[in-house]
Amino acid sequence: MEFLFQLFWKGLLLVLTAQPSEEVEALCSGSSCYTLHWGRHSWMEAQMKCQDNGGNLMTLKNQKEALLVLQLLNKVPNWGAGTGMEVRLWIGLHREKGKCYQKHQLLRGFSWVTGGEETEYSNWVREPRESCTVKKCVTLQGTSSSQELAWTDGHCGSSGDGHPGYLCKFSFQGMCQSLVLAGPGTVNYSTPFGVATSSLAVVPFGSTASVTCGAQKQELSNVFLVCKAQPNTNTFEWNSPGPLCASSSHGCSYSNGGCEHECQELDGGLFQCACRSGYQLGGDHLSCIPVDYCSSNPCQGQCLQRPGGFECLCSVGYMLAEDGLSCVDVDECSFPQSPCEQICVNQIGTFNCLCNSGYKLAGPDGKSCQDIDECAGDTPCAQICVNTHSSFHCACQPGYQLESVNSTSCLDVDECQEEPCEHSCKNHPGSYQCFCKPGWILAPNGISCLLDSTASTSSPWKKENWGIPLTQEEGKLGNPVNIDSVSETPALPSDSPVQAEQERVSVSQYATSQPDVLISPPDAEDQIGDDNINNNNGSSKQLLYYILGGVATVFLLMAFALSLVAYKRMKTKKAKKKAKSATDNYSWEPDQEETRRGGTEYM
Repeated sequence: MEFLFQLFWKGLLLVLTAQPSEEVEALCSGSSCYTLHWGRHSWMEAQMKCQDNGGNLMTLKNQKEALLVLQLLNKVPNWGAGTGMEVRLWIGLHREKGKCYQKHQLLRGFSWVTGGEETEYSNWVREPRESCTVKKCVTLQGTSSSQELAWTDGHCGSSGDGHPGYLCKFSFQGMCQSLVLAGPGTVNYSTPFGVATSSLAVVPFGSTASVTCGAQKQELSNVFLVCKAQPNTNTFEWNSPGPLCASSSHGCSYSNGGCEHECQELDGGLFQCACRSGYQLGGDHLSCIPVDYCSSNPCQGQCLQRPGGFECLCSVGYMLAEDGLSCVDVDECSFPQSPCEQICVNQIGTFNCLCNSGYKLAGPDGKSCQDIDECAGDTPCAQICVNTHSSFHCACQPGYQLESVNSTSCLDVDECQEEPCEHSCKNHPGSYQCFCKPGWILAPNGISCLLDSTASTSSPWKKENWGIPLTQEEGKLGNPVNIDSVSETPALPSDSPVQAEQERVSVSQYATSQPDVLISPPDAEDQIGDDNINNNNGSSKQLLYYILGGVATVFLLMAFALSLVAYKRMKTKKAKKKAKSATDNYSWEPDQEETRRGGTEYM
């Protein structure tokens, strides 16, 4: 099978070398190869030739690729400082018909043949033409004397004057190192893009090599070299081991025996290659590659290759153990600066943040805490809820008090226990009500009692004889109350000898400070006894003043009545003492004429 494989590649090599080809220069770097072709072609013809070999017209997206073009030109014999050679080479930059000039873009509206309109590099000789009616293509032009190349746009049919040509670019999965011979000889490479050359620093994957050893140019007949990918690795090596063209007469003296690092002499004129510490021989027995210490998975976490060894790394939340291989958990909560605002709970490989009672996690990082407003939404309190940091407390409206210290319920306050009223008090939910004894009326302040001057002391007691109540609006704090609007003293009867002057008193007072105190007479079922009447010193003095005032009024009325009687008696005595006239004993008759006037003419 191996024999048939070698025959296939040899036949392919003969076909490639037998085909006539134009003059070409090739250069490989990184994972790409670039070729320089001479000849007069249109832009589209040049692109098709590049595509036939698996590539495209060259892109120059950075300064490094621009320098590669100069390296290709330096391989041309006629390109020198004194020749003044001028070149015009097609590159893969064009602008289709209908697309216009874009001044704000580096490519000015042009695009690469491989796609993409943006780039980090441009090198225009002059600003491109703004015409949108025809397709435009770009050439790379310059002279050997200046060693400078720049972009010029023009028609796509011809590359113009000078030495015309085009540049191609080919991309590969990987490269093999160029072959190093252990003795005199030559190497020729045949690339997948149809170029045969002996001057490649790196050789693209899929290329073949033919080796000729000795001064007699004796070709190795039993060795067939192909650049191949190595299994389970990202490396590419030649399939046949070296050293090639080795001889006992030269040993390690010729090109270090073809060894990359060290050449060790053996008995009988033989030698072998060796590598420095941290490296191992490649598949060709010549090159040295770093030892893959991580292939055995020595680390519990991540393994990184280092020259001459390796380094273990651990994931976030872990750290290397003392053996340098294992990983142990990091207790983030033990750091001097806690990662959490309030409570930190360590876990394997991580940690969690919690908050104290009355707080909740907040913020995008989930490490901060904010206060919970317990009073928002459905409040836990019966009446008033007051939010505080990490908690809350309940309060009650005036006239109520909390059931206990930490209670959420409210109970009515019995204000009557503190005896706020002058006479009598009745408690109501959230408030209270004052009343007065019969013959008294409630003062505008809703607490004191005033003597009712309109009440009859001889009349029996009735419910309406209790203090006249104030309206709810008048009873509120700060509203002035006019007694005239409450009660008015009636006039004395018309048959009384003396009609007392009626007094109207306007008094502005402020009602009780208790909220919404309703001052009204008691209900029929509310019987208030003497034991509910509270008499204090102030009310007794006031009662005494009213009694004395009443007595004085009675004496004044009696004196006025006696004076009136005395006046009538004196008037009677004067009437009796009046003298009689001489006609008092006669009987008078009416005059006849007056009599006739009183009758009719027929009488």
